[in-house]
Amino acid sequence: MNKLKETFKRIGGGKLNTKTKINERIKVIPASKIDSKTWMKMKYDLRDQFDELVKIGQDYGVFQNAQGTNKILKQIKRLMDKVS
Repeated sequence: MNKLKETFKRIGGGKLNTKTKINERIKVIPASKIDSKTWMKMKYDLRDQFDELVKIGQDYGVFQNAQGTNKILKQIKRLMDKVS
């Protein structure tokens, strides 16, 4: 078990934290109930989530194809910054 942890630490740059549990639920809002206020909140939430994913960078402990994923996440972040 200790060797497995060292392998993940080496591959993932030590960013892998198996003790952290995220208890957030994703709430899907039907299209008919989305108004301008709801859209603004959703847009900022999405932007924040993509910012956090971009901060992770090329981490093979998190992403299977870390280099490609990082490149695409940066493109999405640039597009999200342009969305009004």
